[in-house]
Amino acid sequence: MKIYLDGVIESGTGALLEPYADESLGLGPRYYSQEKLNEYVSRIDAMGLQVHVHAIGDAAVRMALDAFETAREANGVTDNRHHMTHLQLISKQDLPRFGELDIGASFQTLWAYPDAAALDLDIPMIGEERTWQMYPLASVHNAGGRINGASDYYVTSMNPLLAIEVGITRQDPYSNEGPILNEDERVDLATMIDAYTINGAYTMKLDDVQGSIEPGKRADLVVLNRNLFELDPYEISDAYVTMTLFDGRTVYQRAE
Repeated sequence: MKIYLDGVIESGTGALLEPYADESLGLGPRYYSQEKLNEYVSRIDAMGLQVHVHAIGDAAVRMALDAFETAREANGVTDNRHHMTHLQLISKQDLPRFGELDIGASFQTLWAYPDAAALDLDIPMIGEERTWQMYPLASVHNAGGRINGASDYYVTSMNPLLAIEVGITRQDPYSNEGPILNEDERVDLATMIDAYTINGAYTMKLDDVQGSIEPGKRADLVVLNRNLFELDPYEISDAYVTMTLFDGRTVYQRAE
Protein backbone atom coordinates (compact mmCIF):
# COMPACT_ATOMS: atom_id res chain seq x y z
CA MET A 1 0.00 0.00 0.00
CA LYS A 2 1.39 3.40 -0.98
CA ILE A 3 1.10 6.44 1.27
CA TYR A 4 1.91 9.99 0.17
CA LEU A 5 3.15 12.06 3.11
CA ASP A 6 4.00 15.27 1.26
CA GLY A 7 4.38 16.85 -2.16
CA VAL A 8 7.59 18.28 -3.63
CA ILE A 9 10.00 20.94 -2.46
CA GLU A 10 9.95 22.83 -5.76
CA SER A 11 6.30 23.80 -5.25
CA GLY A 12 6.58 24.36 -1.52
CA THR A 13 4.58 21.22 -0.69
CA GLY A 14 7.41 19.10 0.71
CA ALA A 15 7.15 18.71 4.50
CA LEU A 16 10.19 20.28 6.20
CA LEU A 17 11.58 20.39 9.72
CA GLU A 18 12.81 23.97 9.20
CA PRO A 19 10.79 26.60 7.29
CA TYR A 20 11.07 27.37 3.59
CA ALA A 21 13.03 30.46 2.58
CA ASP A 22 9.68 31.95 1.55
CA GLU A 23 8.11 32.52 4.95
CA SER A 24 4.58 32.29 3.52
CA LEU A 25 5.16 28.56 2.89
CA GLY A 26 6.03 27.77 6.49
CA LEU A 27 7.03 24.13 7.00
CA GLY A 28 4.94 22.81 4.11
CA PRO A 29 1.83 20.62 4.47
CA ARG A 30 1.49 17.29 6.26
CA TYR A 31 -1.03 15.07 4.53
CA TYR A 32 -1.68 13.09 7.73
CA SER A 33 -1.28 13.71 11.42
CA GLN A 34 1.37 11.60 13.14
CA GLU A 35 -1.34 9.83 15.12
CA LYS A 36 -3.34 8.89 12.03
CA LEU A 37 -0.21 7.79 10.18
CA ASN A 38 0.84 5.61 13.12
CA GLU A 39 -2.61 4.03 13.11
CA TYR A 40 -2.58 3.32 9.36
CA VAL A 41 0.94 1.92 9.21
CA SER A 42 0.45 -0.27 12.27
CA ARG A 43 -2.80 -1.65 10.86
CA ILE A 44 -1.35 -2.30 7.40
CA ASP A 45 1.75 -3.90 8.93
CA ALA A 46 -0.41 -6.19 11.08
CA MET A 47 -2.20 -7.33 7.91
CA GLY A 48 1.12 -8.54 6.52
CA LEU A 49 1.19 -5.91 3.80
CA GLN A 50 4.13 -3.82 2.65
CA VAL A 51 4.00 -0.03 3.04
CA HIS A 52 5.58 2.14 0.35
CA VAL A 53 5.92 5.78 1.40
CA HIS A 54 6.42 8.89 -0.75
CA ALA A 55 8.55 11.13 1.48
CA ILE A 56 10.54 14.05 0.05
CA GLY A 57 11.03 16.53 2.89
CA ASP A 58 12.95 15.70 6.06
CA ALA A 59 9.80 16.09 8.17
CA ALA A 60 7.94 13.55 6.03
CA VAL A 61 10.85 11.14 6.33
CA ARG A 62 10.83 11.46 10.12
CA MET A 63 7.07 10.99 10.29
CA ALA A 64 7.35 7.77 8.28
CA LEU A 65 10.19 6.44 10.42
CA ASP A 66 8.24 7.24 13.57
CA ALA A 67 5.24 5.38 12.17
CA PHE A 68 7.33 2.35 11.24
CA GLU A 69 8.83 2.36 14.73
CA THR A 70 5.35 2.52 16.25
CA ALA A 71 4.27 -0.42 14.08
CA ARG A 72 7.23 -2.45 15.26
CA GLU A 73 6.40 -1.72 18.88
CA ALA A 74 2.79 -2.76 18.27
CA ASN A 75 3.32 -5.82 16.07
CA GLY A 76 6.88 -6.93 16.71
CA VAL A 77 9.45 -7.46 13.97
CA THR A 78 7.81 -8.57 10.74
CA ASP A 79 9.21 -9.40 7.31
CA ASN A 80 7.06 -6.89 5.44
CA ARG A 81 10.09 -4.97 4.13
CA HIS A 82 8.61 -1.48 4.15
CA HIS A 83 10.36 1.24 2.21
CA MET A 84 10.41 4.93 1.33
CA THR A 85 11.07 6.65 -1.95
CA HIS A 86 12.57 10.01 -3.06
CA LEU A 87 14.22 11.07 0.25
CA GLN A 88 15.38 14.44 -1.01
CA LEU A 89 16.20 15.66 2.50
CA ILE A 90 16.93 13.55 5.59
CA SER A 91 17.84 14.88 9.03
CA LYS A 92 21.22 13.60 10.23
CA GLN A 93 19.68 12.12 13.36
CA ASP A 94 17.32 10.01 11.24
CA LEU A 95 20.01 8.48 9.00
CA PRO A 96 20.73 5.40 11.17
CA ARG A 97 17.05 4.62 11.61
CA PHE A 98 16.76 3.13 8.13
CA GLY A 99 19.12 0.33 9.11
CA GLU A 100 17.76 0.00 12.63
CA LEU A 101 14.18 -0.40 11.42
CA ASP A 102 15.07 -2.26 8.17
CA ILE A 103 13.37 0.36 6.00
CA GLY A 104 14.47 0.38 2.37
CA ALA A 105 15.70 3.73 1.00
CA SER A 106 14.72 4.06 -2.66
CA PHE A 107 16.64 6.94 -4.24
CA GLN A 108 16.32 8.35 -7.74
CA THR A 109 20.08 8.78 -8.01
CA LEU A 110 19.81 10.33 -11.47
CA TRP A 111 18.54 13.42 -9.60
CA ALA A 112 21.59 13.60 -7.33
CA TYR A 113 23.56 16.19 -9.26
CA PRO A 114 23.14 19.99 -9.51
CA ASP A 115 20.93 20.25 -12.56
CA ALA A 116 18.93 23.34 -13.49
CA ALA A 117 16.06 22.32 -11.22
CA ALA A 118 18.33 22.13 -8.19
CA LEU A 119 20.04 25.42 -8.89
CA ASP A 120 17.07 27.41 -10.17
CA LEU A 121 14.23 25.97 -8.09
CA ASP A 122 15.53 24.36 -4.90
CA ILE A 123 17.98 27.05 -3.77
CA PRO A 124 15.31 29.78 -3.71
CA MET A 125 13.03 27.40 -1.80
CA ILE A 126 15.35 25.96 0.86
CA GLY A 127 18.65 27.85 0.53
CA GLU A 128 22.06 26.68 -0.58
CA GLU A 129 23.00 24.72 2.55
CA ARG A 130 20.05 22.37 2.40
CA THR A 131 20.20 22.12 -1.39
CA TRP A 132 23.75 20.77 -1.25
CA GLN A 133 22.67 18.19 1.34
CA MET A 134 20.05 16.62 -0.92
CA TYR A 135 19.88 12.86 -1.65
CA PRO A 136 22.29 11.62 1.06
CA LEU A 137 23.07 8.21 -0.43
CA ALA A 138 26.39 7.59 1.27
CA SER A 139 25.12 8.76 4.64
CA VAL A 140 22.22 6.28 4.59
CA HIS A 141 24.44 3.48 3.27
CA ASN A 142 27.24 4.11 5.78
CA ALA A 143 24.73 4.18 8.61
CA GLY A 144 23.59 0.68 7.72
CA GLY A 145 20.62 1.44 5.47
CA ARG A 146 19.69 -0.51 2.34
CA ILE A 147 19.70 1.63 -0.82
CA ASN A 148 17.43 0.79 -3.74
CA GLY A 149 17.87 2.18 -7.24
CA ALA A 150 14.73 3.80 -8.65
CA SER A 151 13.87 5.95 -11.65
CA ASP A 152 10.42 7.50 -11.01
CA TYR A 153 9.85 6.85 -14.73
CA TYR A 154 8.45 8.49 -16.70
CA VAL A 155 9.48 11.65 -14.86
CA THR A 156 13.09 10.86 -15.78
CA SER A 157 14.97 8.15 -17.66
CA MET A 158 14.77 4.62 -16.30
CA ASN A 159 18.23 3.77 -17.72
CA PRO A 160 20.05 2.44 -14.63
CA LEU A 161 23.49 3.15 -16.11
CA LEU A 162 22.82 6.89 -15.99
CA ALA A 163 21.68 6.66 -12.37
CA ILE A 164 24.59 4.41 -11.39
CA GLU A 165 27.06 6.92 -12.83
CA VAL A 166 25.51 9.83 -10.94
CA GLY A 167 25.49 7.86 -7.69
CA ILE A 168 29.25 7.56 -8.06
CA THR A 169 30.12 10.99 -9.46
CA ARG A 170 27.28 13.27 -8.25
CA GLN A 171 27.82 15.21 -11.48
CA ASP A 172 25.96 15.76 -14.74
CA PRO A 173 26.16 12.39 -16.59
CA TYR A 174 25.46 13.98 -19.96
CA SER A 175 28.26 16.57 -20.00
CA ASN A 176 30.51 15.08 -17.29
CA GLU A 177 31.08 18.64 -16.18
CA GLY A 178 29.74 21.17 -13.73
CA PRO A 179 29.46 21.28 -9.95
CA ILE A 180 29.29 18.21 -7.70
CA LEU A 181 26.29 17.74 -5.40
CA ASN A 182 28.18 17.08 -2.16
CA GLU A 183 31.06 14.74 -2.99
CA ASP A 184 30.83 13.24 0.52
CA GLU A 185 27.62 11.53 -0.61
CA ARG A 186 29.30 9.61 -3.42
CA VAL A 187 29.10 5.81 -3.23
CA ASP A 188 31.12 3.19 -5.08
CA LEU A 189 30.13 1.09 -8.07
CA ALA A 190 29.50 -2.08 -6.09
CA THR A 191 27.03 -0.22 -3.88
CA MET A 192 25.15 1.12 -6.89
CA ILE A 193 25.01 -2.29 -8.57
CA ASP A 194 23.60 -3.78 -5.36
CA ALA A 195 21.01 -0.99 -5.34
CA TYR A 196 19.80 -2.08 -8.78
CA THR A 197 19.98 -5.83 -8.23
CA ILE A 198 19.97 -7.68 -4.91
CA ASN A 199 18.60 -4.79 -2.83
CA GLY A 200 15.62 -4.31 -5.12
CA ALA A 201 15.00 -8.05 -5.09
CA TYR A 202 15.11 -8.03 -1.28
CA THR A 203 12.55 -5.23 -1.12
CA MET A 204 10.23 -7.22 -3.41
CA LYS A 205 10.79 -10.39 -1.32
CA LEU A 206 12.36 -12.05 -4.35
CA ASP A 207 15.99 -12.20 -3.22
CA ASP A 208 15.73 -15.97 -2.85
CA VAL A 209 15.09 -16.38 -6.60
CA GLN A 210 16.67 -13.34 -8.29
CA GLY A 211 18.86 -10.29 -7.73
CA SER A 212 22.21 -12.07 -7.95
CA ILE A 213 23.88 -14.57 -10.25
CA GLU A 214 24.22 -17.86 -8.36
CA PRO A 215 23.07 -21.48 -8.57
CA GLY A 216 19.41 -21.98 -7.79
CA LYS A 217 18.27 -18.52 -8.86
CA ARG A 218 16.55 -17.50 -12.07
CA ALA A 219 18.88 -16.34 -14.81
CA ASP A 220 17.48 -12.80 -15.03
CA LEU A 221 20.42 -10.75 -16.26
CA VAL A 222 21.86 -8.44 -18.84
CA VAL A 223 25.19 -8.62 -20.62
CA LEU A 224 26.91 -5.26 -21.15
CA ASN A 225 29.39 -4.42 -23.86
CA ARG A 226 31.99 -3.34 -21.30
CA ASN A 227 33.05 -4.28 -17.78
CA LEU A 228 31.85 -1.40 -15.60
CA PHE A 229 34.58 -2.07 -13.03
CA GLU A 230 37.22 -1.36 -15.67
CA LEU A 231 35.73 1.96 -16.76
CA ASP A 232 36.28 5.51 -15.67
CA PRO A 233 33.09 6.28 -13.70
CA TYR A 234 32.22 9.01 -16.20
CA GLU A 235 32.04 6.38 -18.97
CA ILE A 236 29.52 4.10 -17.23
CA SER A 237 26.49 5.67 -18.91
CA ASP A 238 28.12 5.10 -22.32
CA ALA A 239 27.96 1.33 -21.86
CA TYR A 240 25.00 -0.52 -23.36
CA VAL A 241 23.18 -3.84 -23.17
CA THR A 242 24.12 -6.47 -25.75
CA MET A 243 21.88 -9.25 -24.45
CA THR A 244 19.03 -9.69 -21.97
CA LEU A 245 18.01 -13.00 -20.42
CA PHE A 246 14.78 -13.57 -18.55
CA ASP A 247 14.54 -16.81 -16.59
CA GLY A 248 17.31 -18.20 -18.75
CA ARG A 249 15.69 -17.27 -22.07
CA THR A 250 17.26 -14.73 -24.41
CA VAL A 251 14.62 -12.04 -24.90
CA TYR A 252 16.86 -9.39 -26.45
CA GLN A 253 19.94 -9.55 -28.66
CA ARG A 254 21.55 -6.36 -29.90
CA ALA A 255 22.12 -6.29 -33.63
CA GLU A 256 25.78 -5.46 -34.34
